[in-house]
Amino acid sequence: MQAWDVVIVGGSVAGMRAAIAASDAGATVTILSSSQPSSFNDDAITSGLASSAGETNSAEHAADTHRVGVDLCEGDIVASTTGSAVSHLAQLEKWGLNLRRDRNGHPYLGQLPGQSNPRTAGTGDSTLREVRSILEEQCIKRNIPRRGDIELLDIVMKNSNVSGLIALDVQSGEIFAIQSKALILADAGFQSAWTGDSRAMGVSSALALREGISLADLEFISMHPLTVADTSLRLPLDLLGSGGVVIGADGQPMSMDDGPDALARAIINAGGASLDLTSIPRTATSWFAGVANDLHTRCGIDYSQTLIPLMPVANVTIGGIPTDATGQVVNGGWDSTVKGLFAAGDAACSGLHGAALNSGDHLLGAIASGELSGNAAANQAASSKFSGSNQISVALTEAHHLHDSMLSSAGAEGVSAGMIQSTLATTMQTHMGTSRNAGGLKQAAASISQLQEANIALSDSSPVMNTELISLLRTRSLLSVASAAVSAAVAREESRGNHVRSDFPTTDAEPPNHSLTSKDGTVTSLPLRS
Repeated sequence: MQAWDVVIVGGSVAGMRAAIAASDAGATVTILSSSQPSSFNDDAITSGLASSAGETNSAEHAADTHRVGVDLCEGDIVASTTGSAVSHLAQLEKWGLNLRRDRNGHPYLGQLPGQSNPRTAGTGDSTLREVRSILEEQCIKRNIPRRGDIELLDIVMKNSNVSGLIALDVQSGEIFAIQSKALILADAGFQSAWTGDSRAMGVSSALALREGISLADLEFISMHPLTVADTSLRLPLDLLGSGGVVIGADGQPMSMDDGPDALARAIINAGGASLDLTSIPRTATSWFAGVANDLHTRCGIDYSQTLIPLMPVANVTIGGIPTDATGQVVNGGWDSTVKGLFAAGDAACSGLHGAALNSGDHLLGAIASGELSGNAAANQAASSKFSGSNQISVALTEAHHLHDSMLSSAGAEGVSAGMIQSTLATTMQTHMGTSRNAGGLKQAAASISQLQEANIALSDSSPVMNTELISLLRTRSLLSVASAAVSAAVAREESRGNHVRSDFPTTDAEPPNHSLTSKDGTVTSLPLRS
């Protein structure tokens, strides 16, 4: 059985940044990813990195984050993350990020929705790709092993402490165990419940639920305002910091003051809007050549001459596995941590974003949470010993039995995983969109319950490269988290962020709390940290 100080699940920006931090702190580290190491699995990041590089301090950045997050952000997390943003940007630049620059040679900072000052740095439409490439290089430099096509099956605990994990190698069909002193969950959120695209299936969140860990703030999902109507093409928000303007039905520019989610809601409520990119200066067009090519090849649009129709779609979930200020998973209260278990990036709910994402904070949050959790996990590993061998052996045997049982049932009648995902997406779009009410949420809960009871068809009995089996496992995970999200939406009887209850008035009379949703759908409140 393999043994590593720190195992990271998810080859995302957050996951790779965590691996780098843990390795630099002296831990032995490996990364397991459900996709290939070079694949994009966090493409919901749609803008550059926000920092107060052009400001006196980070106070206004923090204030904007709180304001856009509708007062559901955690003050300590916001302060530490926004305060460290400049150093994160400098580190990326030191590692080779070729930032877009202004006439004075300083990083070009665009003012995006929700920002009171120009604050977002990047490389035009390629920021995520460039950041991922740089982090991959740093992982290679440190000889950090990264394995792709690995499906996480189980988290192994001993006395509420993490001992290791059970996983499936999709290519070989081998089920294997890894012993670890610390485990960082850094894969995707669960927005595929709305989009049906199978990219973000909430696997880590589902496993946390199965281990009795309540999930936080599942009712909040961020919408991307710059989505080309009738497509899934999402344009970078950085366009709005380079001369792009969103035009409403009345022909006037739409307000961007309250952040990208508020802009998305306004577009949806208006029945659509248009993006005008004709005023982008020639000096900036080279930074958005990818956008021009995508619009031309996929939509037949020349953005230098034609307005682009917009209709926002669900982009990324905000809630997930609750963590403390170091990235350690908490369960039931801020002082109740799960030893050895950490979360970062889209899998985590750190309290940075509150009820809505602000421009540039998504990438910043992924990098900051990755570094924090990596350092904390390495410190945990340094003071711990490997344990739980017996529990891992039992879990491995149970995983083999379950795997064999599923494969032996191949050929039985059932509904395809794709049909289940499509039906779920329709349900979530209809009843868990930007306007919700008790009746619709009740219908959503009933529909998801029926989907959970349905037999998912499996025709392939081979253990090798059985993508049908993987789809089945991920679909079950997605359904369990989607069900918990509906329960959280039912419990929050107020409108906050993109959670708009049409059957309850908007009020701030009661102090906002985080919603915690358990495995059985029970929702409790966790007050904001003081």
